[in-house]
Amino acid sequence: MCIIDYVQAGGQVRIISGRARGRILKSPRGTATRPTSDRTRESLFNILAARPFGQARILDIFAGTGALGLEAMSRGAVEGVFIDIRTGSLIRENAALCGVSRACTVLSMNHRRALASLQGRTFDYIFADPPYDNDLVNETLAAVFAYRLLAPDGLCVVEHSGREDIEAGGAFTIVREKAYGRETRMTFLVNRREGE
Repeated sequence: MCIIDYVQAGGQVRIISGRARGRILKSPRGTATRPTSDRTRESLFNILAARPFGQARILDIFAGTGALGLEAMSRGAVEGVFIDIRTGSLIRENAALCGVSRACTVLSMNHRRALASLQGRTFDYIFADPPYDNDLVNETLAAVFAYRLLAPDGLCVVEHSGREDIEAGGAFTIVREKAYGRETRMTFLVNRREGE
């Protein structure tokens, strides 16, 4: 569950910017999801602040609470597609709390099937936070770029374990990578341009 730009206080996840500012999102019970640390969230938000969300289409893979996509929609994104096999109903509830249900599609299915079903569509931002150390990072990226889901000028952001390296691919270019301690790495990717 990759989450940016929210305040976590007393275990609560709150949208802090845009139309849904102040909304407290419902979170799943237990430890099946792993919220991004405060430091990582703040750093990611600062990086993305230079790229506005207005009119953007968002894809949030392994979405958890849906906080990342919902924050982007609160800031002006016009469409959000959320993929999570476990928390689909929770994401729908949170979308309703943020007043964006009509602009959201939730795919409560395996990420492989969900990504394949989106072939032919493109997204301006793609966020993915697969479970750490499960060999899902490169598999997920391979599907995203094989199905050409990232818009030509889009940005894909992947949070992954510091122990998992992203394999260089012919379809994308890594434009930034940042480590947060030994556990977490954030990688930013764009479509590879001809001649690169």
